[in-house]
Amino acid sequence: MDREQLRNDLEYITLGRALPEGESLRAVLGRLDLVAEQQGNDSRLEHYLTKRSYAKALAWLDNPDMPHHR
Repeated sequence: MDREQLRNDLEYITLGRALPEGESLRAVLGRLDLVAEQQGNDSRLEHYLTKRSYAKALAWLDNPDMPHHR
């Protein structure tokens, strides 16, 4: 998993960063789905990505030790 690409993709989806020219939301969502399917991810990150809780996934990247809130 490329954490920098993951962070960028999560920021695109959560509107924290504008999509670069030539990039599409479809491509970003596809990459996020691929990361969600990878083996070896932290279980909370996997949960956030599979449930498409992208803001929570982004917060988790900043602080993996944060408690999980529903």
